[in-house]
Amino acid sequence: MAEPITTMVVSAGAGASLLTLIPGTDASTVLGAFAGASIFVMSSRELGPFKKLVFLILAFVAGLIAAPMSAELLSALLPQHVQVSLAVGALLASALVIRVLTRLIARAENPSTLLSGLKDDKE
Repeated sequence: MAEPITTMVVSAGAGASLLTLIPGTDASTVLGAFAGASIFVMSSRELGPFKKLVFLILAFVAGLIAAPMSAELLSALLPQHVQVSLAVGALLASALVIRVLTRLIARAENPSTLLSGLKDDKE
């Protein structure tokens, strides 16, 4: 019998593969976003199965949306402006975007921590 997480990832992968059949979608970007979302979900140990499914979907969608921006940022950071494909941008964005957003939300709960990095602590 397969584990629930494995079954969930395989089912979501089949759904992501169906998205590549829609005209106007780049198959490599869809698969890159799914791979990044899967990496995020598999590396987060503190989440339950339902939260993992929700975060898989959110990371996948966010990876598709943020793929052009993250590919552009990554190509600007690499030497001599190496051309980065949208698939790599989608993979990077979907693997990182939920983790970054949850950290920002946690910091926003205590507004003094948002400004702590801006003020000079040498006083």
